[in-house]
Amino acid sequence: MIVPALLTATDRQGRADAGATQALVDRLAPHVDGFLVWGSTGEAVAFSPEEREALLADIQVPGRLWVGVGDESLALARRHAEAAVAHGADFLLAMPPRFYERALDAAAFRAYFEGLAEVGEVWMYHVPVFTKAAFPVEVVVGLAQHPRITGIKDSSGEMARLEHYRRFAPDLRVFTGSGTTLPAAVASGAAGAILAVANLAPRLYAEVFRQAAAGRLDPTLAGLAYELAARVARGGIPLLKQSLRHLGLPVGYPRAPLPETSPAWPEMQPLLERLAEEGWLL
Repeated sequence: MIVPALLTATDRQGRADAGATQALVDRLAPHVDGFLVWGSTGEAVAFSPEEREALLADIQVPGRLWVGVGDESLALARRHAEAAVAHGADFLLAMPPRFYERALDAAAFRAYFEGLAEVGEVWMYHVPVFTKAAFPVEVVVGLAQHPRITGIKDSSGEMARLEHYRRFAPDLRVFTGSGTTLPAAVASGAAGAILAVANLAPRLYAEVFRQAAAGRLDPTLAGLAYELAARVARGGIPLLKQSLRHLGLPVGYPRAPLPETSPAWPEMQPLLERLAEEGWLL
C-alpha cells in the first residue's frame, strides 16, 4: 500500500493553491492507495490552522485520507483534528509535541494522543529527523492499546523499532515513511508506506513494495528506488518541488524561508532522465 505524503502546491506569493494541489492529486490517484494531506512534506508547520482547513475544504481526495494534525499543545492539535474530521479524514496523523520535550513523560504523551482520539481515529507519527525529540517505543506500545489509536507512520528508518512494534504491538498498523529502507520495512511487517518520494514516482515504490512482499525483489529496481529516495531525502521539499516543476506540474515553490531551488538539482536531473526513460515518473 503506497500513500504519497502530498506536497502542498503554492502560488508565487506562497499561498496554498487548491487548484494546483488538486491537479497533483488527480495525477497521482490512479497509482496510489490514499493520500496524506498536511504532513511534513506538505509544509504543515508553515501554514496557519485557517489555511490548512481552507485547503481541506477545497480539494477532493479519493481513497483513504490521512491528515496531519500534530502541534505543540493538545488544544491546537485538536483544532486541526476537528477540521480534518469535518472534511472527511479517515485518520489523524499526529507527531508528538517536541518543544518542551524534557517535561514529556509517558502520562503527557498519553494525555495528548488520547485527547486526539476523542476526535477521530489516530495514527502516531515518528519523524525524529524533524522533531529532534524522543518517542520511546514503550510509549508507542502503550498507546497502541487504545482502541482509537490504530497505526503509526515511522520515518526513522530504524528496523529495530519496527521489529519491536511487531512483537509487542501486533495489532498496530505500521507504515514506513522511509523510502530508502522500504524493502527492509516490508520484511519487518510494515503494511504500507507513506512517502514524500511517491509524489514523483509512485508506481516505482508500489512495485518495490509488491516485489518485497512477494519475496522476489529485483536488485536493480531496488537500487533505483533507493537512489531516488536518498536524493529526495537529502534535497527535501525544495528538490522535490523543483523536480515536479521540471515535469510540468505547477506545484509552485516552498514557503519562505525554504529556498526555491536545491543545490542538489544538478545530480538529480540525470536521475530523472533515467527514470523517465524507464517509465517510472509521474
